[in-house]
Amino acid sequence: MAEQATDRLVRMLGILTYVERHGDTPFTELAEHFGVTVDQVRADIDALWLASEPGDSWYPIDFSADAFDADVAALVRNDGVSQVRLSPREAVALVGALSTMGAAGALPEAGTQVLAKLREALAEPVIVLGDDAVDGRVRDALVDAIARYRQAEVAYVDALDRRTSRTVDPHRLVLIDGHAYLECYCRRAEDYRVLRLDRIEDVTVLDGAVEHPPTDSAGFTLTPAFTATVRIARAGRWALEDMPGVRIEDAEDDVIATFDVADDAWVAGRLLTVAPHLRSVSPRRLVDALHRQATAVLDVQR
Repeated sequence: MAEQATDRLVRMLGILTYVERHGDTPFTELAEHFGVTVDQVRADIDALWLASEPGDSWYPIDFSADAFDADVAALVRNDGVSQVRLSPREAVALVGALSTMGAAGALPEAGTQVLAKLREALAEPVIVLGDDAVDGRVRDALVDAIARYRQAEVAYVDALDRRTSRTVDPHRLVLIDGHAYLECYCRRAEDYRVLRLDRIEDVTVLDGAVEHPPTDSAGFTLTPAFTATVRIARAGRWALEDMPGVRIEDAEDDVIATFDVADDAWVAGRLLTVAPHLRSVSPRRLVDALHRQATAVLDVQR
């Protein structure tokens, strides 16, 4: 049976840990310890060496070329074992792979040690959604509120590190551009909002029932139609901070926001609330939608 990639990954991590702990180690000793051939050990070390060349995602790991030629593993530099940095998603994936091997009785001692350290690091109630590490208590409370159609009070920190308390009608948890969001109706804003889950510090499920249904527009679809760029005075920044996947840059007295648009009418309606602060809007499709929204408002007021 062909070797699984996760099996080899665990062994390679184990080889690095073993050599780091025991110093220069003959290939024969590594082969016996990990239950493989000397040729396989040589190939594993060669792969680690190549994968950690400068410019790649690994921190540099350098073996002695002379020792390698003599079938000895000798670390010259190692910033890849003791100081390895994993994203939450990578850590959870590795824990899953190691746990599966452990349940099958195929996990070497070094792998068991790596697994224990990873579990210790992930001991906090954190759930990985997309690229975000979300407090598990926050996620569970929102799931409960959505399932029972209950309002929720959320402690939220926006992009400017401002803390607010909002009462919301929670509707869905979604992933947009790799980030987890709560779709909801925010009573503070009196409008629909998408709030980043990793910016929600606390959730209290309330007794009151949800009163506002989910938006019937396509505003929260996960398939964008185009990318918009809006330059706006800082006073109007608040209207763009929770746009799904928004990227905001400072530009003198203004900010420039770039974000994907799924429903130009929905976005135009949001922009209209801060129209006096708008400096420029592109592309033309969004400008036309904004013009239609403004014309409709004027028609109603006549």
